[in-house]
Amino acid sequence: MKFIKDIILYLKYQYKANSSSYYQYLKKQGIRLGENVKFYSPWTITIDTQRPWMIEIGNNVHITSGVNILQHGYDWAVLQKKYGEVIGNAGKVKIGNNVFIGLKTTILKGVEIGDNVIIGANSLVNKNCKPNSVYAGNPARYIMSLEEYYEKRKNKQLEEACQLVKEYYTQYHKYPKKELLREFFWLFEKREEKICNEYEKVIQLEGNEKKSWNKFKETKPLFNGYEEFLKYVKEGNNEDK
Repeated sequence: MKFIKDIILYLKYQYKANSSSYYQYLKKQGIRLGENVKFYSPWTITIDTQRPWMIEIGNNVHITSGVNILQHGYDWAVLQKKYGEVIGNAGKVKIGNNVFIGLKTTILKGVEIGDNVIIGANSLVNKNCKPNSVYAGNPARYIMSLEEYYEKRKNKQLEEACQLVKEYYTQYHKYPKKELLREFFWLFEKREEKICNEYEKVIQLEGNEKKSWNKFKETKPLFNGYEEFLKYVKEGNNEDK
């Protein structure tokens, strides 16, 4: 089925059929791309290739559905019509390493995004974003440091994992297998050499496997296994933990 789906996508979207084909296309156009750049639903993404040397994207960048990256503007057409003068409009866009760009974000010309930055969905990025930070909004503004966001996410994930399980039970009248909580396994998976295959895949996702394994082994789960976590959810104690 996947093979057939891939063929259909290629026939419909050509070089935008998948992340790899879009990556290769942009490279051939002359855009500077680092390693492990991922395009999610690339047929919805627009990257301005009019002057490809004006866009640089670093390593481990995640560009999600509906993102637009522009390095020129055609607003000068209005000025030409009014005043007769042609006034060029262009600017380099540079995206650093380890960056996440949320859904339907637009990045305008002349913007530099530093390393280790998260851009929230539906943002309009019209100014530089400093490294190790979180930005969101229209126009995008600084929200917090990456360190603050890291702590915030750690504090929220138990509540979110509990909600995920409860809603699954409401929908299907049974509790999910632990593999379905693939991003939340840190909460309950025992620190052993061999873990669930699905969790191993998550650890391997970003090419940072050794560091993730070391962090996994040096931390302790909140629960002694998935069954204890499920018991916690069933008892409705998640607000008291």
